[in-house]
Amino acid sequence: MILTTFGWAGITLSVPDDWEISGISGDQKSGYLRLDDAEMPRLELKWSESKKRRGVSQEDLHSVLDEYFKLVRKSYRRKRDKKTQSNDLNITRDIDLLKKDGGIDLHAPIFFQWRGDVFAHGVIYHCPDSKRITIAQVMGRTRQSLRSVSIPLFLSLKNLPSGEIGSEFLWSAYQMSFRTPERYRLEKHQLLSGYLLFSFVDSGPFLDRKRRLSVERYGLADVLLKNCELEDWFRNQYRKSLQGFGYQIEIVDDGVDQKFTLVGQENRLSDNIPIQPVQNLDRLQRRKSIATHVRHCRQSNRIFVVQSVSKREALQVVNGVASSIVCHSDMDDLSINTTQKDHAGPNTIQAQIKKA
Repeated sequence: MILTTFGWAGITLSVPDDWEISGISGDQKSGYLRLDDAEMPRLELKWSESKKRRGVSQEDLHSVLDEYFKLVRKSYRRKRDKKTQSNDLNITRDIDLLKKDGGIDLHAPIFFQWRGDVFAHGVIYHCPDSKRITIAQVMGRTRQSLRSVSIPLFLSLKNLPSGEIGSEFLWSAYQMSFRTPERYRLEKHQLLSGYLLFSFVDSGPFLDRKRRLSVERYGLADVLLKNCELEDWFRNQYRKSLQGFGYQIEIVDDGVDQKFTLVGQENRLSDNIPIQPVQNLDRLQRRKSIATHVRHCRQSNRIFVVQSVSKREALQVVNGVASSIVCHSDMDDLSINTTQKDHAGPNTIQAQIKKA
């Protein structure tokens, strides 16, 4: 079994490479995500920011679990109403799934399991750095052993802290992954079979409000480029977003990928007024910049577009995000064998596998 690093909204963990997103709701403060394989739902993640200022106790975590299990039971009852036969739902908390490697503290994990028509291992824990309470639940068939999947997953589970200078969030979906500066918050997304969109916004400093960043992937590039070149396709597809900007394009084709970078600045009425005081005033007010990286990956038959608009760092952000994009054979860089030792960090569930 091959595990790959999956990331969303500051949470990262190792999952089998055939698990894919099937449901998302909420935002980076509070949300829900589900991964399925070809057979059934396999992973559920729930996260929310804690409102407590002095930390979260084990009692607090059990209270959150109480509410979570109410939802599990409610969902289970609905399923039983649709079936003539169903197993009873048995929930067990504080299971000894992993051996804790230290004393119990405020963010010590609580493991649980439940068994009905499916079997589930789960964990709840609080990360003081990100101020999040996270629930992760791995599911399988009733007679299936989950340890080989759930233990590596729980050991790899991390919450990245918010507001840490230079930190990045990993985002993953449908054999694609990339990294963004942590301060960029996901504003909207579209996850379709032939098109992926991630749209981010950074509130920015006073003089550079609402910095924007978008990452897109188009499938069936051979169809899109059948009657035109990559640059022509881009100019037509992004005509609206380029309005009001003057720009230059630099094209590179290394025989493997065709790609180009666009860099420009917004146009102003003062550009056509050759009066020195007007020109001097214009220099005092920084213009919005636009930067775009477009890549036609021939091997995967996809087009990737990364675009940023801001007054200060558009090109820097675009170059960083574009260089982090993983597709096709690059996926091997993120894949790890289940026998590989997990890297423990300050926000990792610190535990050791209990010897059988």
